[in-house]
Amino acid sequence: MPDVTALFYIAVMAFYLLRSNDGSKLIITTIVLASIPLFTGDYWQWLQLSGLLSVIILIIEKEKAGATAGGAIAVLVALFIGAFIVSVIINTGLTFSSNFKLSTFEVKAPLSYEWSTHIVWLYCLTFVIPLFAILRGIKKPVAFFGTNLIALALAVLPHYCGSFIYGLMLSVAIITSLYLVAFVFKTDSEQRFMFTYMGMSGLLTSCIVKGVMVAYF
Repeated sequence: MPDVTALFYIAVMAFYLLRSNDGSKLIITTIVLASIPLFTGDYWQWLQLSGLLSVIILIIEKEKAGATAGGAIAVLVALFIGAFIVSVIINTGLTFSSNFKLSTFEVKAPLSYEWSTHIVWLYCLTFVIPLFAILRGIKKPVAFFGTNLIALALAVLPHYCGSFIYGLMLSVAIITSLYLVAFVFKTDSEQRFMFTYMGMSGLLTSCIVKGVMVAYF
């Protein structure tokens, strides 16, 4: 329904442009722009439009705020990035679950590719092992914060998935979930930071390697 989707975008931008200086309405606009692609037939296409409109909103807000409101704009940028990350994670989860076969423990056809069973099991282990360590209150578990093994695995596994982008999003979701669980259970803050830093740095390196492989091989 591209026409209906376009109307939603027009309504959202009208809502934003006609609003008064109300921060809550700006937050609503952010959430709606990140959510609309989830209800369309082509998520990635409409996500690009949402991203473009978000940039336009940031430019407008920057001009309205002036040069002295750098902190407020930084918070707004973080809000947009967070909303889009959540949107991508939700879309990844929906696609993953709709293609998951419990009987064979396989994932079929994300982006027209197939995920092998052992890759799914390895992803499960990268989540279950550190989760067990957190819930058991282990301060320096060998396979979690004490080493870079899990972070390295989460960076490498997307290359062996049927779809690199979905594997990457799954790795991000696992790192984020483990950080939140560790935060709730008050795991040492330095350990949380190091695991998250190593995990995200590994994923960034993984993306660079994937780009080089696609460009030259």
